[in-house]
Amino acid sequence: MKRAKLSFSNIILIIACLVVVISILYLNVINTRNIITLKASIDTLQIDHHSKDKLYKTVFKNAVNGKDAIQKLFWVSLLIILLIVAVLLFNVYKMSNYENDILEAREKAVKMAQVKSRFLSNMSHEIRSPLTAIMGFTELIDKMETDHEKKNFLYAIKTSSEHLLSTVNDVLDFSKLDAGKLKLENQPFLISNAIEEVSFALASTSAAKKNISVNTHIQLDKKLTVSGDLFRLKQILYNLLSNAIKFTEKGKVTVQATLLGNTGKSVVIKIAVIDSGIGIPNDQIKTVFEEFTQVTNINTAHETRRSIKGTGLGLSICKLLVELQGGTIAVASKLNEGSIFTFTIPYEVVPQMIEKEVEVLADKNFYTSLNKKRALVIEDNDVNIMLLTMLLKKVGIVFDIAKDGDTGFALFEANPYDIILTDINVPKLTGDELAMIIREYPDPIKSAIPIVGLTATIVQDDLDAYLVSGINEVMVKPFKQDQLYQLIEKYIG
Repeated sequence: MKRAKLSFSNIILIIACLVVVISILYLNVINTRNIITLKASIDTLQIDHHSKDKLYKTVFKNAVNGKDAIQKLFWVSLLIILLIVAVLLFNVYKMSNYENDILEAREKAVKMAQVKSRFLSNMSHEIRSPLTAIMGFTELIDKMETDHEKKNFLYAIKTSSEHLLSTVNDVLDFSKLDAGKLKLENQPFLISNAIEEVSFALASTSAAKKNISVNTHIQLDKKLTVSGDLFRLKQILYNLLSNAIKFTEKGKVTVQATLLGNTGKSVVIKIAVIDSGIGIPNDQIKTVFEEFTQVTNINTAHETRRSIKGTGLGLSICKLLVELQGGTIAVASKLNEGSIFTFTIPYEVVPQMIEKEVEVLADKNFYTSLNKKRALVIEDNDVNIMLLTMLLKKVGIVFDIAKDGDTGFALFEANPYDIILTDINVPKLTGDELAMIIREYPDPIKSAIPIVGLTATIVQDDLDAYLVSGINEVMVKPFKQDQLYQLIEKYIG
């Protein structure tokens, strides 16, 4: 922590002390010089000894008087200096107290930040856990249901739960970004594919429902492979594109991607999202990237309104994510004509990926490689047990269920399994504690069993700790059924 600086008044006092001391020394020097000069002058005078004695006495008397005056000035100055020193000591004492207050305030701020982080983690867990069941059962029933009206009801449940999940994610992402704790991934990916995937996903869902076309103009090499955080790029694109669709009632939305610079080792990608929506008022355009800001626009002539929904964090998160990756973001808009959101991000160029590395995994109705595989499921929530039971039975996985870590470990010792699926927050032995014990098990074959952790927390420090404990991979709730199947297949398929 920085030390408190001397105040202006303290500096003035120090300067005053120096001036007084220098003045005393200067007067002493002048007085001595005058005595010597007078003595020399008297010696040169052609007068008798008696007159010289008189002059000497007069000079020395004046010198003594001058010395007394200097001594008086010295003692007065000394008192002033002592007073100044006392004032300085008092100021130092006050500064010391201020420093202690600052340290205490800092400690309180750190504790509050920890409480906030833990609160957000608990909130995430408490919301995500029931969302796992809601979204999981909705997805299962939707694939079985044929009645059109019931499917509409299911769609309403699905979109509402996805909106709730998006809100939770926004709050947690903003909290991590604000605290500087969000970590970027670094993996190779085809940038053209990433843009097209997001554009296609929104064009076929929210844009299609409003009869809005989504066009992509990608002026990049289709095989351009860069290294960076693919998920965060998609998150930025998704936020900007979904906003553009939300505030466009007719017309189209366009995504443009161009190359700003290319050194051979690195590139700067520029992406613009252009809409023909109602635009942003000039008096609010400077605030669109501020947190919790909701832009409003009412045009009575055309009866259009820029509706306000969500947390008001989407654009703020986009800005923080872009800047975290060393890029910039800007907006230009004309009322009733549309908006253009533009961002640039630098990426490192890597060797081109072969086609199979970037293929999107085909949707599978049946994961035949998982049939007859054996799994140990450790979960204490009855609703989640019901969901996992349905999902595992669907692909023919044989499984046992334990509702606490102790029972799970006993089953592990007694039976052969291909994989363990364990919730982290189970009673008795938690999922990560169980993983540590299993990794120390004397049988090398059993101790090497793949362990997948299931958790509703997304706090990075916690996730890292789970991996250190011996868990192979962590799946964050809620998850889609294909995500679960693909993860199991990755280890035992």
